[in-house]
Amino acid sequence: MNYQLRREKLRASLDQAEIGQVLIQNLDNIYYFSGFNALVTSRPMGLVISREKACLIVPIVAADSARKEAGDMDIAVYYEHPVGEQAEIGFYASLAKTLATGTQGGNIGVEAGKFSLDNLKILNELGLQPQDISRHLQQLRAIKEPEELDAIRTAARYVDYCVEKSVAEIRQGISEVEIDRAGVCALNKQTAADLPGASVACFSMSLSGAARSVMLHASSGGRKIRPGDAVVLCRQVAINGYWAQCDRTVFLGKPTPEQLKYFSLVQAAHAAAVEIIRQGIIASQIDQVIRAVYEKAGVAKYFLHRSGSGFGIGTTEIPHLSFDSKDLINGNMALVIQPALYIPGVGGFRYSDTVFVKDGGNEIISRFPKDINTMAVTSNTPD
Repeated sequence: MNYQLRREKLRASLDQAEIGQVLIQNLDNIYYFSGFNALVTSRPMGLVISREKACLIVPIVAADSARKEAGDMDIAVYYEHPVGEQAEIGFYASLAKTLATGTQGGNIGVEAGKFSLDNLKILNELGLQPQDISRHLQQLRAIKEPEELDAIRTAARYVDYCVEKSVAEIRQGISEVEIDRAGVCALNKQTAADLPGASVACFSMSLSGAARSVMLHASSGGRKIRPGDAVVLCRQVAINGYWAQCDRTVFLGKPTPEQLKYFSLVQAAHAAAVEIIRQGIIASQIDQVIRAVYEKAGVAKYFLHRSGSGFGIGTTEIPHLSFDSKDLINGNMALVIQPALYIPGVGGFRYSDTVFVKDGGNEIISRFPKDINTMAVTSNTPD
């Protein structure tokens, strides 16, 4: 990844708005422009990009990692223990010193969602006027570079593997958390062998039965799988900071006619979305075709969230595939499409895939099968 080129593009794009420097505090954006993949902690961090240079402000606990991953820029370290008069104690002291060396007065780009009153006080003292550039940063990240697409494709290969190993463990009497553990342990073992030195992260959720599989967001628990259950598997895997997602709904045993009905509807909605995804459409059109399938069947009220979003460094990026989205779909975007139904008393049915927008169409890069023969697990069901 060419982080310096990204910073140059940012500088050039903000010159027209007469923004002389930028303060970035969203960790995903910091990674995008610096290469520093920070761990989430209670300690604030910041990336200041001026016309002349870039400076990453980090706590002492992150200093070694920052120097290793973002070595092409200045690193300002702040402390939380007494180290002498020359050291900066605390983030805001270090931020004030860093900003004071940049453009005096004028406009500074900030992320409104990460901007605090403490930040505002410092900017006021330096005569800097904050301008929200959050949307602009999102737009820069939305269209992926070839290296980013390669990274997401790698993540998709391993998210498929995690799903595969999770499905293989589904049987009567196993708990949701044990299904999670099987997939995640297999993933960690395989990536350690294939990609030594890579950073690997995983989100895993397995919800089973009529009452739990309809939960949109929940933690896997100790409930044990029973014959006839639908099990919603949600898997997200990141390799070196780039994510891919694959969700599948698996049945222990032969699905009932009612389960098969909703399974087939979600599959049809998925196919309708894939059919229209291409550059030049509006994101809301993807949501519309999915909902149209459900409306025709009289079940649209059971689709309770948007149809997906952009994916990459973040697991929710623009474009947002919602009914009211005005985001334009462009080539080299990475999307996750998430058609689903949540039927009270019956269960949840969810199929998510990671998709690349390409010239003339799209490519589904999460490829674990979703046909009913694969999704109905019978080999592990007692006779």
